[in-house]
Amino acid sequence: MENRSNHARTSSRKNSASAKRSYKNEKKIIKKKKKGKRAFVVILLFLFIGAIISGIYLLLTLPTFNVKEVELVGTERYAKEEVMTKLDINMDKNIFIQFFSYEKDKIEEFSFLDDVKVTMKLPNKIQIKTSERIPMYLAYDKEKNKFFKIDKDGYILEEGKIEEKTKEQMLLYGVTFADEVVFGEKINEIDYSKIVTYLSIKKEYDKSKIDKEVTKVSFENSLTTLTLDDKLIVKFPNEIDLKYKMNFLKGIIEKLPSESVGVIDMTKSKPIFSSF
Repeated sequence: MENRSNHARTSSRKNSASAKRSYKNEKKIIKKKKKGKRAFVVILLFLFIGAIISGIYLLLTLPTFNVKEVELVGTERYAKEEVMTKLDINMDKNIFIQFFSYEKDKIEEFSFLDDVKVTMKLPNKIQIKTSERIPMYLAYDKEKNKFFKIDKDGYILEEGKIEEKTKEQMLLYGVTFADEVVFGEKINEIDYSKIVTYLSIKKEYDKSKIDKEVTKVSFENSLTTLTLDDKLIVKFPNEIDLKYKMNFLKGIIEKLPSESVGVIDMTKSKPIFSSF
């Protein structure tokens, strides 16, 4: 019995040793496989990076991608050569280098342009798409007895004439112009802030659905004054409680005869209509 027991223990130790050797061999095989996979991934990564570098090199050096045409659209105020020079865009140079390195900060110097977008038309064309500022106001300068066209951002575009006013342009009074008006420059910030106030009033006015057209705006006497259908003058003190004031104004106007001519002073605590 003792011999059998010793034999069993010996056999068990041999099996245990064999199992350990088998486990170690499996671990070695797994490690080799992992190393092989890592090496394969690294090789693929290097090949991928190499392909990207080669592709970039070709894109930046092949004559196919040199600028052969520059198209300027959307403006008649500026010549194509002037815009190209200002933005540092050149013919026969790589289109990608030109596109990613042109002088974006210089766009602001085109004061008559509202927007400038530069795009690539592969393989060798650059398009400069612009939009010119649109005159939104026809502002009166009482010192010079002249009208000037102003856009939504307050830029003075050119001299205008009352008889040439379009339906889209608003007559504007009470703007202070410099002694020497420079086209392409903005009006002073104080007067521009008055335009911003008017836009807030006009927004609430449009929401109110009042059935009269705003035909003139004035900033004289520190008030924002709207002229409706060239008949009714409405005075606003500021932007406070605009919704309430518009509802009040709408109630007054709805009770007036359609041909009424006069003033509605919204600066008073109890606004009423006063005929001329």
